[in-house]
Amino acid sequence: MTIVCKKLHRNATIQNVLQHWLLITMSMVNLLCLWLHHDSATSDPKEQPMLGISYNRLATLLLLTGFAGPLMADDYIPKPGQFPAAGTGTYLAGELVLIDTVNRRGSIRLDGNEPHDRYQSGALHHFAMLPYGLISYNGAPAELRDIPIGTHVHGYFYVPPVGEEATIPPLPKDMERYQVKQNHAVSLEDDFSFYQRREQNWKVVSIDIRKGKINVSPTGQMAKDGINTPYMFDIDDLTKVWKGRTLVDLTEIAPDQVVQFNLGWSPGWRDREFNVAEIWLDEASRTSATDLQRRRHVKYQKQRWLPGWIDSVEDNDFGGGTVTITLFGGMDPSLYAELKATQDKGYGVAVAEKSLRTWFHRSDKKIGQVVEWKETENPPPGSSGIHVRMKFAELLDGYRPGRTVRVKCHDWLFVTMPSEERIKTVEEQQRSTIFSLP
Repeated sequence: MTIVCKKLHRNATIQNVLQHWLLITMSMVNLLCLWLHHDSATSDPKEQPMLGISYNRLATLLLLTGFAGPLMADDYIPKPGQFPAAGTGTYLAGELVLIDTVNRRGSIRLDGNEPHDRYQSGALHHFAMLPYGLISYNGAPAELRDIPIGTHVHGYFYVPPVGEEATIPPLPKDMERYQVKQNHAVSLEDDFSFYQRREQNWKVVSIDIRKGKINVSPTGQMAKDGINTPYMFDIDDLTKVWKGRTLVDLTEIAPDQVVQFNLGWSPGWRDREFNVAEIWLDEASRTSATDLQRRRHVKYQKQRWLPGWIDSVEDNDFGGGTVTITLFGGMDPSLYAELKATQDKGYGVAVAEKSLRTWFHRSDKKIGQVVEWKETENPPPGSSGIHVRMKFAELLDGYRPGRTVRVKCHDWLFVTMPSEERIKTVEEQQRSTIFSLP
């Protein structure tokens, strides 16, 4: 108990320091604004070279804004029970090289060669998905196991949550210069999903099959990150070319076609050269690929149940209580619709780990009755905006604020998960908290 209390006190102290730092910074900014206003009203006009601010005041402004620099979006620290703000996170992209499908972790070879000759001598970037981290493949929700090894992916990453710094072990001493501190992902997408979500398509400019080169130009909305300029990619007879629901030859690719593609490794990777691994030539082919992945995703979630976390617990005086759950976002809308349509029958709720693994979820669960179903508009990344308040006759020990759970619709069949997907012992639970690197 003493150790737990010390840990809680330490975490609380860190949080208080950050809160006080933010308050002090905001106070300094307010004082600065008053100072600048006074300065512009009283100073000699000759001493106001920029926006009515004297050189001395401008220097002070730059100093203070530099002081506030560490509180940047890239350094946002995820917190239990809180979703990150939209537009935050560090963008990283690379080839998916290793995956731990059970614990939602993996490794990517980052694009290019920076820094320090990374491609030739550096390390892979190891990462873990946040509990609410969204994965997409071929334009539909997915799991890590759905994305083929070697696929080029895009993601937004944060530094580890407090207490989870050891989830991704640090690189060896001689590799420290390649360490990227943002290693917990809020999203991971293949090229197809990434550009389609942002309404950026590609128009074929030219193709030279003999030389193995294809020139494309972006059309539609331009993505903020990724590739948004004309580009030349490698292409060869191993490239999968889809037209409708059929695989066709490279000769079917022609100028002015609007396409989507997935990229892969190329010998010129260090110079940001990529190979087209798969390309979809028309809307019918893209729709077919998305629908197949959507059906794969729906089946997976019905067997393993929808993830979310507990917002609050109201204990009854004599056992049981009321639990409020927020469902994570990014799932197919049909799954949320089925839950909503059957709320009068109650839901099964199983306790899960941050990796979304459960114990024996078809047995280690409780059935609760829905008291309230509430939806909020424009939820933050990772949230569905759906909040469910449920009444239980008995509460499991894992029903605690901030803990991850999985929620089962009454009409979904019970399925026993494979042994490797389940947590079976406390020792296994502890081992699963750290990514085992090759």
